[in-house]
Amino acid sequence: MMAQVELPADYYLTNFRALVDFVMEHYQPLLSARERHFYSVFTAQDINSQRLYVRLLSRKGVLSSAGPLFRLSKLNYPEIQNLTAAANTLVDVGLLQHNPELPLAELLPLFTKTELLQQAPQSLPKTLKRPLLEQVLLQLNADNLQHSLAEKLRESDTVLAVNDANHFDTFKLCFFGNLRQDLTEYVLRDLGLYRFENYPLDRQNLPFQTRAQLEQHLSYYQCLEQLENALAGGEQEILALARQLPPGWQGDAALQRRLERVRLTLARQLERLEALESADLLYRQCTQPPARERRARIAIRRGNIDAGLDLCREILQAPRTEAETVFAEGFGYRTAKKAKRLQDWKPPLKYVSPTETVILPYTANRVELLAAAHLEQDPAGGQCFYVENTLLNGTLGLYIWDILFAPLAGAFFNPFQSAPSDFRSADFYRLRRTAFEQRLAELDSDRLRQRVLHHYRLKQGIANPLVAWPALPEPLLELALERIPAAHWRAMFQRLLEDIQHHRNGLPDLIWFPAAGGYELVEVKGPGDRLQENQQRWLAFFARHQIPHRVLHIEWEQP
Repeated sequence: MMAQVELPADYYLTNFRALVDFVMEHYQPLLSARERHFYSVFTAQDINSQRLYVRLLSRKGVLSSAGPLFRLSKLNYPEIQNLTAAANTLVDVGLLQHNPELPLAELLPLFTKTELLQQAPQSLPKTLKRPLLEQVLLQLNADNLQHSLAEKLRESDTVLAVNDANHFDTFKLCFFGNLRQDLTEYVLRDLGLYRFENYPLDRQNLPFQTRAQLEQHLSYYQCLEQLENALAGGEQEILALARQLPPGWQGDAALQRRLERVRLTLARQLERLEALESADLLYRQCTQPPARERRARIAIRRGNIDAGLDLCREILQAPRTEAETVFAEGFGYRTAKKAKRLQDWKPPLKYVSPTETVILPYTANRVELLAAAHLEQDPAGGQCFYVENTLLNGTLGLYIWDILFAPLAGAFFNPFQSAPSDFRSADFYRLRRTAFEQRLAELDSDRLRQRVLHHYRLKQGIANPLVAWPALPEPLLELALERIPAAHWRAMFQRLLEDIQHHRNGLPDLIWFPAAGGYELVEVKGPGDRLQENQQRWLAFFARHQIPHRVLHIEWEQP
């Protein structure tokens, strides 16, 4: 871990410049003339003007049709010399607007509650809450009030509207691959909290290859801004937004995943509105779970038993996730039983794991730590570690480190990613299947130990989505590599990789190493606690692969 450092006052400008410079270097042919002009104008300004623009661009101002709004008198940035001069410079080059014409609804949020009460055309109670006060003012003599508020600002203050924020959105999209993130990643890097793997960013492997592809992503985010209103509306509003979604881009799996998430969300709301036919049509445009599950449920709700059972059979023949299989087995059986069509349906098997109940004196300590201490008191001796989801995930992350950070097309947008962009999706395994299968096929105890410990020592402290460094001490890792058979590692790694988003959780709390040898995975449950579904699936998996495990229930001694 890097030592923490004190950031300079204008660290944000350094980070902003690094972002836009990176995009210009890697994506200039994809940028529009106006976006390139935005970059040229900004970088030509003096440092104080640049600081002010980035400060305002990074803040959440009052939203308006003219852009985010700020009152100059309310700004206070000690590192910026002569705020007024910097603002005037930015106005002159078009990056800020000076006192734009605003409707009353956009003027009101610029004033404090006290100022609004003072400017109101009639006396109003001071107890009015802010939203109600604005509502009352909008209903009064709007023209006169709008004029007086605008005059008040012109006399005693300056309103600044930020221009070209939409151009910066394109830069952010190119850099982060989304419009959710901001410059925080840089701050965490500069503070020494994160170190990142040094993977190549070759032009041919960058996610965006054409302007048309970039436009589809920007269109997706424009639709995303309308999602909340569409969901609050009715069937027609939802379908109208669905029609606005871009069609997708060949080979752009990230865009396809995003579009499917929106369609799944819209279709689910249509279900709630009982617009089942429309919901089914949207689900048919989706390939990822839970689209087939929802279609099966819709078919049954509409009385089409055959279609619902056929969808369950389709899932069982080619499941995309283990959760899909669990749904199809259970829902298909219950539906067939109710419809008296059980010829080819069997009740799903429910695994009951080995279970032990231990009665201990009550303490405020975590039950997992109490259970670990209890196991270590075994007369035969041994060691017990609280690992939960860290040991198996971490060992896998070290074993596949080079595959995880391989420079696949579209995997990395910028130098500050702890994981490839598709890490939490089904594409993560699909696009690297050959490399993963080869790595698992060659897994034996010696190769596993050598590769894991090599990466453990070489990559110490570098961000990896599977490796929680503080929770993975080397003695624990060494002992696990010694005691757990290669066949067990291979089976667990395979299950993890096939659905890493869901399977990396729900692992047992403890690993117990008896003094006589071997190991055991122990799930701990305190009083009143029950196994979750993902935990039950892991335990059933352990049973199928003869991986030693049990559930340890803790009960408190009665006083």
